[in-house]
Amino acid sequence: MLKTGTVLALLAFGWPGDAAGQETVAKKYPRDLITREEIRERAPDVQNAYEVIQRLRPHFLREKATGAITAPLTGPDNKRNQAATKTPIQVYINGAKAGIAAVSLREVLSEAVVDIVYLNASDATIRFGTGHDNGAILVVTGR
Repeated sequence: MLKTGTVLALLAFGWPGDAAGQETVAKKYPRDLITREEIRERAPDVQNAYEVIQRLRPHFLREKATGAITAPLTGPDNKRNQAATKTPIQVYINGAKAGIAAVSLREVLSEAVVDIVYLNASDATIRFGTGHDNGAILVVTGR
């Protein structure tokens, strides 16, 4: 027979195995993929693909400098080599290369997005060729 203290503890903290007494597990989402389902669950109020990415995977939009940051003195005039530059992230919408990332992504309505995939620099270069130092964002729409 259970003692009164044990019964009170079980009532206060929930019966073992009872849903109320268990922790809820947070749903995990892929790092390099945003699906229509996730947009509906986690960002239903955003207007376009750019806002979706900003809210759910801001690392897709980070551009890092490429090239030499400090170069040795070269040539007879002792000028430094060109400093590091930022190569923009390339955007492809339904397989077609789009213009400037921020502008192109703002033109895609969030409700039209089926999924958004981020390819890192090496995967983007293998798939599309050179000029993808900061990777690529692939947007597939249902329209």
